[in-house]
Amino acid sequence: MKLLNRFRQRRDVVAEGRALSLNELLRRARIEWHGVTLGQPDWSNHSHSLAFTLQSLHARFLFHAMFNAYWEPLTFELPSLPIEISLGWRRCIDTALVAPDDIRPLHEAAIVKEKTYVVESRSVVLLARSVENAVG
Repeated sequence: MKLLNRFRQRRDVVAEGRALSLNELLRRARIEWHGVTLGQPDWSNHSHSLAFTLQSLHARFLFHAMFNAYWEPLTFELPSLPIEISLGWRRCIDTALVAPDDIRPLHEAAIVKEKTYVVESRSVVLLARSVENAVG
């Protein structure tokens, strides 16, 4: 829980000299919605999955979150990264993994180079990249 709290507090959320609430951040952020296929969110009542890509307010970080509420694993497509940060995404959170690998600070997170990611049943994954220095 401490790592999750620390991760949240390091968000790129300062605007006009004050911290934003999560609700304010979501209203201002550039969000692209997806399903297991990029650009194809399933908004139906029977959907069990959702994903989104979000760029932080000052464009310092890029996040890709995947949510699987289904009872089986689902394979999600991952967005391509700009060439300057092509080392891959960093897996910061995967609730299906055993501690301490379930949550890692960005600089310690495992690199994901594949074009897809298998999200286990009833779990959440957050991938991230630092756009500023491309080393995570």
